[in-house]
Amino acid sequence: MSFLKRIKNWYYIILKVKSRILVGRPVLVLMYHRINDEIGQKLAGLTVSVANFEEQLQYFKKHFQIVRLEEDWTSLKKTGLVLTFDDGYADNLWNALPLLEKYGIPATLFITTLNSNTTDEFWWDRLVFDYYAASVFFFMPGFEGKTSKKDYTYDSCVEIVSKLKNEDRNKWFLEFELINNISYKSRQAYRSLTQAELKLASEHPLISIGFHTHHHYALGDLSFKEQKEELLLSIHQLEKRVSNNIKYLALPFGSYNKDTLVIAEEVGFKGVLLANDYYSNQKNKAGKKINRIIMPNIKDEEMINRLKNFDC
Repeated sequence: MSFLKRIKNWYYIILKVKSRILVGRPVLVLMYHRINDEIGQKLAGLTVSVANFEEQLQYFKKHFQIVRLEEDWTSLKKTGLVLTFDDGYADNLWNALPLLEKYGIPATLFITTLNSNTTDEFWWDRLVFDYYAASVFFFMPGFEGKTSKKDYTYDSCVEIVSKLKNEDRNKWFLEFELINNISYKSRQAYRSLTQAELKLASEHPLISIGFHTHHHYALGDLSFKEQKEELLLSIHQLEKRVSNNIKYLALPFGSYNKDTLVIAEEVGFKGVLLANDYYSNQKNKAGKKINRIIMPNIKDEEMINRLKNFDC
């Protein structure tokens, strides 16, 4: 390890110790998406296998004080840990919940309401399928002639599709699939919770329900008016489906700006959750901006070492 890296590590340790002395023990708020053995090609970082998830839970149960997001964090006897799931995938109910029950661990599901009660996949899952189903030389909507995957990588397509509003995005996918002769069909392993499943989850004593907007737009890219409309729509849509929620907002893509925080408080959210790979504490919670740690498909020493980076 280089001298500069040692200095940085010690500086980080000092910061964590200072934080613990001033504001109490850290809380590791973990962010999951899918719990599924169908990992996929490009978005493996969003999926944890069932076996690895169980091993992670076993470790959490032994080494952390597991708390709910909405609970008081001021009286922790050891490092706290909170489990959260973004988007509202159906496998959160069928694959994750039985293991949460087995180990008595609570979690919060943050629901994007757009695909609830449909077989539609989220656009990032569909894009992976379409892009890898396309030939090396393929057609792009709005472009003349064929292009290549060398010129238009998957990340290039993400940049294009992510900026589209939902209606335009659906048209883009239909055109892409048509001109490239791709037979796309929604996959069971990537679907969202149905309304009945969401209600079932919301009534479970280990599960809390939070908000993840309706369209899953990056809020930081929207105007004040657009953000407020999106958040009000999210509240309206989710409260039509379930009567109980904890009024916390997980920010899609972790995207926000100063308007987001003003609007979130204005419409009644108790706090927003980021996607910044950092630990939290009671001060973050009181300040209504909660850091989160992305939890990938890892186990054994790799998992232990990742969590140690955030503990102090």
